[in-house]
Amino acid sequence: MSDRAARLRQQVAQGRKLFVAYIGAGCPGRTESVEVAVELAKLGADVIELGIPFSDPYGDGAVNQAAAEKGLAAGVTIPVYLELVRAIRARGVDIPLVAFGYCNPVWRHGVDRFCREAAQAGVDGILLVDIPVEESAELEAAAKANGLFVTFLTTPTTTPRRLQAIAERAEGFVYHVSRTGVTGEQIDLSATLAGEVARVRAAVKPPVVVGFGLNTPAQVAEVCGVADGAVVGSAIVRRTLQDKPLSEILSDIRELVAPLVAAAGAR
Repeated sequence: MSDRAARLRQQVAQGRKLFVAYIGAGCPGRTESVEVAVELAKLGADVIELGIPFSDPYGDGAVNQAAAEKGLAAGVTIPVYLELVRAIRARGVDIPLVAFGYCNPVWRHGVDRFCREAAQAGVDGILLVDIPVEESAELEAAAKANGLFVTFLTTPTTTPRRLQAIAERAEGFVYHVSRTGVTGEQIDLSATLAGEVARVRAAVKPPVVVGFGLNTPAQVAEVCGVADGAVVGSAIVRRTLQDKPLSEILSDIRELVAPLVAAAGAR
């Protein structure tokens, strides 16, 4: 793993909770998404998951689907995606960047080629939501050969057998999905979340972060009380979809994210 990725475990070992932010590459535009990433790093995000636009993001709700459509309309192919990563790094962002998406674009580009070029561009990890751990060997081998970590999802319905398989392979961090269904902001967290997270944390070595629908400081604080960090996506992405000047979008993101980072104890 990269030094940036290794830092995550050090931060957690020191008692710091992680704040993970998700955005879509190319939303609201190519250069604008770079500015959003830079702003999130300034606000104290510990990790940025940068979504790879895909035409059939069936695990996402309406907000993240709209961001994917906007990215595709902006011409964000894999080569352009990697250009955006390089642009983010050129702006001095020095936190882990995770390529977040679906298998199809990566396999069409070529798994080995993608991992090699992603590492060269400045990506630290990969999370493909539609590749189960049982079918991840090719991706894992290519990622490991290029110093990238592969992040896996756990859910309320993850079986003990699958959790053990994830535990044997997990690096970087493990992403626990707080509920079944698709992405999107929610009002209440599951009453069984604490027990679910405890089961995952007992099984795996990397930090366990929780996401899917978090959008308030209270939710982030609640999640960070039982997990190693919180993931916020749709609430941020929704602001990047607004028909506003970039300066106003960034202002809205600051207004949203600063209290969330504070609630996570990330600063």
